Amino acid sequence: MGSDGPRDPREVVDLTSREELQSVVEFLAHDLLEGRAPGTRGGRLSELYMQSLFKLLGLRPGIDGGYLQPFRMKGYTTRHVAVGVPGLELRSPDDVMGVQARDEPSLDVEAEAVFVGFGIRTPLFGWDDFKGHDVRGKVLIVRANDPGHCDPSLFEGASVTYFGRWSYKIEEARRAGARAILIVHTDESAGYDWGVVERSWGRENVFLPSSLENDLEFQGWIREESLRRLLATKGLSLDDVYRDTLKETFEPVPLGMSIRITGENEFRTVEAANVVAEISGRSERRIVLSAHIDHIGHQPDQPGDNVFNGAIDNGSAVAAMVLAAKALNAFREELPYTITLLACTAEEGGLLGSYHYVRNTDRSSILANVNFESTPVWERSRSVMGVGAHYSTLEGHLKEIAAEEGLLYSEFSRTDQGFFYRSDQFPFARYGIPAVWISAGEDFESGQDHFGEFLRNTYHTVRDDFDPGWELEALRQTVRSAVMLVERIGRSPEPPRWKARLTFPSEAREPG
Repeated sequence: MGSDGPRDPREVVDLTSREELQSVVEFLAHDLLEGRAPGTRGGRLSELYMQSLFKLLGLRPGIDGGYLQPFRMKGYTTRHVAVGVPGLELRSPDDVMGVQARDEPSLDVEAEAVFVGFGIRTPLFGWDDFKGHDVRGKVLIVRANDPGHCDPSLFEGASVTYFGRWSYKIEEARRAGARAILIVHTDESAGYDWGVVERSWGRENVFLPSSLENDLEFQGWIREESLRRLLATKGLSLDDVYRDTLKETFEPVPLGMSIRITGENEFRTVEAANVVAEISGRSERRIVLSAHIDHIGHQPDQPGDNVFNGAIDNGSAVAAMVLAAKALNAFREELPYTITLLACTAEEGGLLGSYHYVRNTDRSSILANVNFESTPVWERSRSVMGVGAHYSTLEGHLKEIAAEEGLLYSEFSRTDQGFFYRSDQFPFARYGIPAVWISAGEDFESGQDHFGEFLRNTYHTVRDDFDPGWELEALRQTVRSAVMLVERIGRSPEPPRWKARLTFPSEAREPG
């Protein structure tokens, strides 16, 4: 850089204009991108846009001599789902939601129902809800969350583990040979209301083909009050069924009923791509910066605003990644390690793009993953936040950054919602790579609970729109913290490493 230019990457961030901070999120959240669902016109436009941005910044191609890492998924849209027993039929969207992951035009599954507690089987906590029972071909009914949600002496208490996530329960049902799974929903146990389930599961759901090589035909949710009505047809009390689920001695409970699940199904092959670029450092060992570019699409048959624009989830985070890349690239000759930029897709479908990337790259060369997710767009925060940092020595780096910046250090206060397992840092962690979701923290200077308001009122709704009035100083703060973290990893005498007991399974095998 010239003598009058920035002296280091942090100054590049400080000199970034408000218009630059706005630019990426404003484009990605435009109605013309139709919510950026993978395999759609808007999803493809977001991929081409990221490729153009990486070229504009002068970043080299990051995957097999190009920028795009294409991959195929299967997409399924299941409508008019009904769960029936003699004398009662529960219907979507009010009682049940789910998807048939099969290339069949109609859904018709009938099998014996078995309640399997939390549906957890892991030596990490000495827990087995299956106890060797043969549940092949059955409809499994499982509680959301993990036992610590109900008893703070179990698992990690109120801090949900990966075994409380719906994705894990589906993985376990696949391994057990079940034919269908219904996860019991309450707002408290799931961490979000039924509207989020309806919007997420009422659209096309995408899957990596490898996850379909099993007997699980249907996966979905049932509202707790609806399940009570279902059990009442057999004179059963849900409270009685729940009674022993907090005991290690719990065994599966056959419910003495056959459940029939029906619906209409559409399916297609979905082609999408991650977008990957690199900034060459002095070493081929690398740090991966990531953010997902997809959101949940649009509903063209709905009147009024029907585009889920995903401005904060995840346009602002993509902006943070791009601006961090711009700052680091301005001083690329000084970088000890190569920086990989991963704009991944299909995060909303279960972190599929990042799983595909991690499984198909040289993992031995990756020192750490720094992920951006739903980056705050408001005024400055008094803290910097590292979701999942406590598992590794990345936490020490972030604490030093916070002290240097005159900020507090925090983890996300909403540990009961399992955010570490819900974004693209998690596939890296499952494959043994220290990973963190970095962000300005929750302690905003105005005292306003911006994160809480976003999660309650805006998350996965059509209200997640770009707002030209956003201050965006928390976004700038996030970028600056990420740049500083890359610098500290580069200066550290040892690479990041795990330091705490992991409360999630490592990937000796692929999930599902």
